[in-house]
Amino acid sequence: MIGFLLSDFQKIRRTWIPWLIFLAPVAFTCLLVVVYITRIEMLQSYGWMGLMAWANYFWPITLILGITILSSMFSGMEHDAKAWKLIFSLPVARHYSYISKFIIILACLLITLSLTFVGLILIGNLFALGETQWSLVAQQIFYPFFSAFPVISLQLWLAMTIRNQAIPLTSGIIGAMLSLFLAYSPSQILHYLPWAYVALASPVNKVGFEQWTWIGIFLGSIIFFVGGLHFSKRELK
Repeated sequence: MIGFLLSDFQKIRRTWIPWLIFLAPVAFTCLLVVVYITRIEMLQSYGWMGLMAWANYFWPITLILGITILSSMFSGMEHDAKAWKLIFSLPVARHYSYISKFIIILACLLITLSLTFVGLILIGNLFALGETQWSLVAQQIFYPFFSAFPVISLQLWLAMTIRNQAIPLTSGIIGAMLSLFLAYSPSQILHYLPWAYVALASPVNKVGFEQWTWIGIFLGSIIFFVGGLHFSKRELK
């Protein structure tokens, strides 16, 4: 298992994934600064909650797109190099490769989220929104991340089992674009689609937002287990 993790880590060092991990939080922070400036008279009276409300307009889309791109890039490297036959021929359990990529994706996302957390704290202090609301900002950044576990598991499964990465990429992009619509649709049943959890887990929603974090972790674990089982038993053509 450690060997797979080290191998995957070495592979991403030769790509632009490290740049993506660090540039995405910078781009998100700059976007939020521009948006906040254009509405500063309306938002400043709401303090940190006003900032989080606007962050939640962009964060679900940004997070789901990041998950989609990372999953397809990691898996695409193996597909392009035709490495699956070699990996499957090794005297180790097939699911180790699946678990390794899941862990690496989580690690990359956690780095990005931590930098975004710092960015939001800086924005709040830049616009003098009062005493720093560390807990509120952490909830806005990390609760949607945990609620996105079903999306991470689904995108990883699609990317690792389908050679043509246009399919998982399209799936992720559509999910990202629909995330806010699904989350705030008057139809309650749409709220239970995984892409809606990211927006619903925001503290901006005040009541019941924590439940989507637990639902996401539970459903994500199931999808991850089923996807890993399918991947380990698939036949290569």
